[in-house]
Amino acid sequence: MAVALNANALITAIELDLILGITIGDADKSNMLINFASDFIENYVGMDLNSQTYTGVFFDGTGNKDLFLEQFPIVSITSIDQWDTYNNVSSQSYTINTDFLIYDNEGIIYNRNGWVGGRKNYKITYVAGYVDIPYDVKTACAQLAGWLHSQPMSAGIKSEKIGTYSITYAGSSAESVMINGLAIPAGILSLLVGYKKQRVTGRLN
Repeated sequence: MAVALNANALITAIELDLILGITIGDADKSNMLINFASDFIENYVGMDLNSQTYTGVFFDGTGNKDLFLEQFPIVSITSIDQWDTYNNVSSQSYTINTDFLIYDNEGIIYNRNGWVGGRKNYKITYVAGYVDIPYDVKTACAQLAGWLHSQPMSAGIKSEKIGTYSITYAGSSAESVMINGLAIPAGILSLLVGYKKQRVTGRLN
């Protein structure tokens, strides 16, 4: 059965060959490698990277002026409602630039009047991720796929799913991340360091 690229694929098979400067020549293997590399990268950075819509996601109110979205950069906010979870109704809607501001790269929604503290008391629909995947992420994806292709284990790939591999994070250094006991080259991971999810709390209050 032919292997298709997953929706979260960070590059195409053509881009894979172009970035690596080789021709793998096997569409199924290329797609499997790209799918695995894309899954690994998103797990490594802790976020989805391709732009997509997140509909009706519930967040806990922080009790301060910052509300942190799980996915970023923020492309747009469709709606924010203070939500009565028990009665499943909106008690207040918020308007951009009137009630809140967006710090898109940080994934922060700022409300100068503060967000009411609570459990699942804000319901948000938003678009986040990269409309155009940054070139360094594409390069990392291609290099990781190429590295896997060069390893003996790549000949035995049975699935494009990340769960078929053993991933080890031994520490914070680039050299400490391993797949099936093989250390991923530090140069690949260095391209991704700036995309790892990090939060700076209290910065805007």
